[in-house]
Amino acid sequence: MSAKDELHRLVEEIQDNEAEELLREVRQRYCVPARRRRSPAFVGMGDSGRSDLSEHVDDALREGGFGR
Repeated sequence: MSAKDELHRLVEEIQDNEAEELLREVRQRYCVPARRRRSPAFVGMGDSGRSDLSEHVDDALREGGFGR
């Protein structure tokens, strides 16, 4: 069994609270940043305050950079 396989097996066996603690330790030791998923630019553009958004959806999409 490879070291990676053994790690996978161990992870499957530990409790959630132990996994959180171990993850913090690994991140600290190896400087592994937590992943952050970046949303596309058009996400949230419907929150513009415009009351006529549905009538001008093509303009709003173009302004938001959708389709580039």
